[in-house]
Amino acid sequence: MTISDKWLTMTLLCLSGSIIYFLPYFSETYYIPMKEAFGFSNTEMGLLMSTFGFVSLFGYIPGGWLADRYSPRKLISTALLVTALAGFIFSTMPSFKITLMIYGIWGLSTACIFWSAMIKATRNWGTHEEQGRAYGILDGGRNLTDMIGTSLVLLIFAFSGGDDAALSENIIWISFATLVMALLVWQVMSDEISRKDDTQEPKQKTTLSDIKEILKLPEVWLISIIIMAAYTGMWGTIFFTPYATEIYDLGAVGGGAIAAGKYWIAPFAAIAAGFFADKIGPAKAICGFFIIMTTSFLVFGLMPGAPGLAPLLLINGALLAAVVFGLKGIYFSLLEQGGIPIAVTGTATGLISVIGYTPDVFMPTLGGMILDAYPGAIGYQYLFLFVSLLSFIGLIAAYIIYRKIQE
Repeated sequence: MTISDKWLTMTLLCLSGSIIYFLPYFSETYYIPMKEAFGFSNTEMGLLMSTFGFVSLFGYIPGGWLADRYSPRKLISTALLVTALAGFIFSTMPSFKITLMIYGIWGLSTACIFWSAMIKATRNWGTHEEQGRAYGILDGGRNLTDMIGTSLVLLIFAFSGGDDAALSENIIWISFATLVMALLVWQVMSDEISRKDDTQEPKQKTTLSDIKEILKLPEVWLISIIIMAAYTGMWGTIFFTPYATEIYDLGAVGGGAIAAGKYWIAPFAAIAAGFFADKIGPAKAICGFFIIMTTSFLVFGLMPGAPGLAPLLLINGALLAAVVFGLKGIYFSLLEQGGIPIAVTGTATGLISVIGYTPDVFMPTLGGMILDAYPGAIGYQYLFLFVSLLSFIGLIAAYIIYRKIQE
């Protein structure tokens, strides 16, 4: 693979890794317009994302098996195609039952067909010494595409009138872009993404015994804990907006600015973390990030909320955003440093993702329960203390991997 082909492949991975999620997360960006246009209740809107999350969670394991049997080009283009076709049906504003089925299809296309294939392709994209930057560039590129793409579709929606017809047109444009990306991946990406340091091991199909052997690897479970802890931290940052609005009296504009600021930090944090991880080693870098994350959430957990402490909120919040998105950018680089065989990368990724992304299931509900049970600043303090505790558990898991590597 030439240098130009290599960077073209990474560009396609970044773009497809972002675009494929535009439609499944459409309801987050256009919650009220979609609710009114489709005529759904709040409960029905919640059920859509719950269905997507539930199907996704159970799609990771078979998706890992697929990634070890078929090329990333075939899987990624297929996932994009399925997502786009379902999007065109979605644009007709169908009934709730059909929309629910569409969200289930998106759960399958993203988690079962796409996710592990993207992670495996990224691992093969970088050499043994480039795993940090490979995943950092991937996550940073996806975040950058998210920012630009979301802003663009929102502008199109606004200039189109912001009504039901404009919403439908917006869905069609996103579906069309997803379809074009499917064709680009199919035409441009190679079936094989080789590595300079590839050992050229003969290919073999992943069997049930291989899965059993993967389950015996302590690194798989440790990486799962690390991702779960880091992803819990990401959910912790999501609560910054209501925290700043309700406790620090920053208002809707101030809270919104904090939310927007996180996503401007995200791409640069992920890319910088990737190069930093390659310099000192992913496990060591992740240990350092977890130390900062544990301490920073502990500060929020112990700090009484008061408008006079707003500067500390902003500084600590920005630091946490950088660390959390930095962690998110590099934690899959531990597949290489942890010694997970390349041939079973997809299967290992699927197994790890099932545990690693469980915060998507428990954090929204748990956070709401804590805040309802303990109204005011004390509720947020308890929530941030919980996140700090899980971060510390992630630190322990990262340190164990680091020690195993040193042996």
